[in-house]
Amino acid sequence: MIKKFLKYAAAAMVLATTIQVTPTFANPVTNGQIDATKEQINDFETKIQQLDNRISLAIEKSRELNEEIVIQQGKIEETEAEIVKAETALENHKKVYSERLKSIQLNGDQSVVRYAELLLSSGSVSEFFNRFTAISQFIESDTELLNGLNEKERALLEAKEQLHTLIDQLKQNQVQLAAEQEQIEKDKQQIETDLAAAEGTLQAQLAQQEAEQQAAEQARQQLEQQQSLVTTTTTRTPAPAPAPASSTPTAIAANVASSATANAVIANAKQYLGVPYVWGGSTPSGFDCSGFVSYVYRSVGISLPRTSSAQQNVGTRISMNQLQPGDLVFKGMPAYHVGIYIGGGQYIHAPQTGDVVKIAPFNPSKFSSASRILQ
Repeated sequence: MIKKFLKYAAAAMVLATTIQVTPTFANPVTNGQIDATKEQINDFETKIQQLDNRISLAIEKSRELNEEIVIQQGKIEETEAEIVKAETALENHKKVYSERLKSIQLNGDQSVVRYAELLLSSGSVSEFFNRFTAISQFIESDTELLNGLNEKERALLEAKEQLHTLIDQLKQNQVQLAAEQEQIEKDKQQIETDLAAAEGTLQAQLAQQEAEQQAAEQARQQLEQQQSLVTTTTTRTPAPAPAPASSTPTAIAANVASSATANAVIANAKQYLGVPYVWGGSTPSGFDCSGFVSYVYRSVGISLPRTSSAQQNVGTRISMNQLQPGDLVFKGMPAYHVGIYIGGGQYIHAPQTGDVVKIAPFNPSKFSSASRILQ
């Protein structure tokens, strides 16, 4: 009987030792692989946000170019109208002086002789000077008028040519922008492909980890069952009496109420949860990151620049440990992404292509700067 008891006791000790060395969590190597994959996904998401920002900037620049082209085209139309007026005035003056001009061209210096005869026939010195002044003004007036009209015509024609040249340059810039956007789209598609592959790897690794955890848990339960079978005696100890309830009230951290303006900004921002990300989008039909921020702040009467890099230079720069609801948080220097901190370790933003406006955990290490717009 004693031998039998010793046999079971030894078996129990072996089983207990086995339980202690059986892992209850996934292999550390697997955890490391998962962490590396998550970091890779974060890197890909950053690259996508950077590419999205480049595309949005290109779209914004394209819009500005289009507006400038419209303005320049208007100037061309005005210039052409001025040229028509100048040409009409010039033709009218040419008709009035056509006979005189023909006479000057045909007679050459004879007109000078006639002027001299007119002066010499003066009856007095006073009449001489009066005739001389009138003749001088007449000749000067003809010359200045004709030369002035010709110069105006040439200036307007040159201006028209310059404007057409500028339009050609702007159109070339648009072609370059379109090519750049096409290249960015190709790059972004490659990044998205790599991101999808990394996410697939992560899912596979997580599934493997879960399977290992389940297998470890099953092994532990089996060992516990086997151990209970070889245990011959069980020492029962009375359960400890529950500790008396503390009479000290639980400390509750005081919440600093956000300003009414911050509350309005955050409430308005949450209205657009689920709105899709759209390159260059700045309306509820679709937002990019900076378009979303500028639209939300405009709802409380605050005008912000259009791009995230420009928004980064507005307001008061603050550190990450000074964040309050309504502050702007940026990635990159200059910024390629922006969101609105809403408190509680969260921020709301339009993340990237293929995503929607959402609330996400705020990790200060992923952000480069923060600005306070609301004072």
